[in-house]
Amino acid sequence: MNVFSACVNTAAGFSALLPLLVQAEEKSLPAAPDPLASGGKVMIFLIVIIALIVVLAWLVNKLRGTRLIPSQGAIRVIASQPLGMKEKIAVVQIGEKQMVIGVTPQQITHLTDLDEPLPQGQETSPGSFQELLKKAIRS
Repeated sequence: MNVFSACVNTAAGFSALLPLLVQAEEKSLPAAPDPLASGGKVMIFLIVIIALIVVLAWLVNKLRGTRLIPSQGAIRVIASQPLGMKEKIAVVQIGEKQMVIGVTPQQITHLTDLDEPLPQGQETSPGSFQELLKKAIRS
């Protein structure tokens, strides 16, 4: 047997084993992730985040005029009514006296004093968060 025939026999043996080695390597490699599937997850996540931002912005806009914490000082806001984006009329109690004031971004104007005080029951206690949320959704 010469060297050439020995090399040919060895190469033929390796060529028979080559498909088995390739199959073994293919089985051991993990499947590549589908780029469209991960892109879809990212898009859904972004849509959820944007929707959450829009809902929170709407909720803040609705609750902007309401007070979540009642005032406990000598000056208390009894009632408030928005007239526009930046203007409102408010009834303020200072001691035993109630006044109606006009509020704009530039100034606060005293409009009149009330002869009979307004009831304070509803406006001073904000209620639970659930009640405030229901009120904001209805209006």
